[in-house]
Amino acid sequence: MKKVVWTLAMLALTCGTAQAQDVNELVPAPGYQAPAAPAMSALDKALIANERKIADALMKKDRATLTSLISADGWSGDASGFMKTSDFLGGLDQLVIKSYKISDEKVAWVDANTAIVTYTWTGSGTFAGQPFPSTVYASTVWTKKGDKWVAVFHQETEAAKK
Repeated sequence: MKKVVWTLAMLALTCGTAQAQDVNELVPAPGYQAPAAPAMSALDKALIANERKIADALMKKDRATLTSLISADGWSGDASGFMKTSDFLGGLDQLVIKSYKISDEKVAWVDANTAIVTYTWTGSGTFAGQPFPSTVYASTVWTKKGDKWVAVFHQETEAAKK
């Protein structure tokens, strides 16, 4: 009986030790090369281009382009809270974008008809006379409705001050 208890105790101790190992301690085998990041598909590039079209349309206050790319029942969220697309477009005349740049774009696929585009937005401008953050991390959920891709949700998070 002592041998059984001793064996079970050692087994439990060994399992606990193995489970507690830090995966960051693992070292790749010599000569191992991580796989290259997958190339962007044509659809990935088109969705990123649509983000730029929206940014350009906001700068120009081009409602026609905005309503063609953003779902009428869409939402957005930022430091001010959540807002329906219709409310956002209603305040378009209060938006002034002087300059902007979109960088570090990535596309994550939820399923064949839904993708999330993430990027860093830097620029300058005001909304209702108040300056907005010069750097934000943004993401937009795009979905295919019929044969057309539209933005259904957009969020922006102000980057931490450096």
